[in-house]
Amino acid sequence: MNKEQIFEIAHKQESSDLCREYFKEIGLNLEKQFPKSYYEKLSELIQEEIYFLLADETYQMIKRLRMNNKIIYNKDCVELLTDGSYFDKREAITFDLYNKFIGFCGWASGCNRIPYIKGFIKWCDWVKEQLK
Repeated sequence: MNKEQIFEIAHKQESSDLCREYFKEIGLNLEKQFPKSYYEKLSELIQEEIYFLLADETYQMIKRLRMNNKIIYNKDCVELLTDGSYFDKREAITFDLYNKFIGFCGWASGCNRIPYIKGFIKWCDWVKEQLK
């Protein structure tokens, strides 16, 4: 078993596919775009999760990991971006409204994905409450 397989097994309950399923199961869809403030809330929730990850002093993979303040918001796509000590503007979460697909930090593996996945799940619950 290689490292990538171990990461996949260790984080199986927090996979991108499960997030997409959760999004649908609680009644959310990509038929229409949410207000920009909803995506700003998602960015805040992810940032909170990043703080938890970086508080673990044994975690040294990506120092200064943070959400980028810029959100790309247009009729076909909403992109939330993230920055680290050696990169800028990588995908955090992308809502492809044209193809009805949600992408999750394709650059990340293992524990690097956790803040984005946890933040997204919390956001789904938040959105559901807002829509009541």
